[in-house]
Amino acid sequence: MQFSPSYQFSVLPEETFAQKMTAIASELDACRQEGTFQSFDGKPLYYEYFQAQGSRGAVVIAHGLSEFTGKYHEFAWYLLNQGYDVFLYDQRCHGRSCRLTDRQDMIHTDHFTDYYKDLHCFVENVVRRATDLPLYLYAHSMGGAVAIQYMARYPEIFTKAVLSAPMIQPLTGNVPPVVARWGLSAYLLFGNGKKKFWLADEFDPEYPFSCSQDRSLARFQRNMEIRLANPCYCTTPQTIRWIQQSLLLRPKLTRKSFLRKLQTPILMLCAEQDKVVCFQAQTQFAKNCPVCRQIVIPGATHSMLWGTQEVIAANVQAVLDHFC
Repeated sequence: MQFSPSYQFSVLPEETFAQKMTAIASELDACRQEGTFQSFDGKPLYYEYFQAQGSRGAVVIAHGLSEFTGKYHEFAWYLLNQGYDVFLYDQRCHGRSCRLTDRQDMIHTDHFTDYYKDLHCFVENVVRRATDLPLYLYAHSMGGAVAIQYMARYPEIFTKAVLSAPMIQPLTGNVPPVVARWGLSAYLLFGNGKKKFWLADEFDPEYPFSCSQDRSLARFQRNMEIRLANPCYCTTPQTIRWIQQSLLLRPKLTRKSFLRKLQTPILMLCAEQDKVVCFQAQTQFAKNCPVCRQIVIPGATHSMLWGTQEVIAANVQAVLDHFC
């Protein structure tokens, strides 16, 4: 069954969000295709996709750290109503995809490049087999770093891309990034990279809304309910190796020789009040990347799709305008 687009866009209101999302979930259930695919190293990753009647293109979504496909169903619904097919997958150590440590809630990668290899397997083994329409990419936070590496390696695949608050460099508090990077790299010469990073947070089922990056209470509550209903969605702490790999990104992703490999027109959406990733690193990337245009969303925090009505509307409308 295919989704019937309305070709209208308005952000779901906060007051009736829970009720409307229940109805939307039923709509999506009726047209969902799902399964698992094997990545480059044989690891199983979960995917799902939705196809619209008379599709004009297909949007691939790469989620952020600690996220999962279901968190993007509202956004998927907006895209479907504009006539786009939507393809989502759970990145390794997230959602219903594989785990790489003995803890189901631990996020780990041996090499950050494994993420873009996963994305390539998803595109080739799932997306391309389901559609021959033009492909668009939407990637948030950690997914943004994955997307940048992918587009540098495969510049001809996506027609256009949106990077939402991309994690070109995570914020490191009072520790200079270079010190953190070299310190963790030195530790890994002798230490176990699959151990929990000592400053990483554990999943907290009573995590207060006031401490989150969300600005929509209704959306925060819905996402928390989903996570509490299934332990596979509770991934939160990162391993030492994951942190070290994330800190190696900026020197690579902002190098001019690397940026020259990018050919896909990119819209970078940055959050004015982001306290998760480094705005200066994003600006450096956008300044030196000829195919990237940067927009700062006023009043936005890192979780732009779960922000105020105005922030969500600005984010989604910018995406739709870029893809047209």
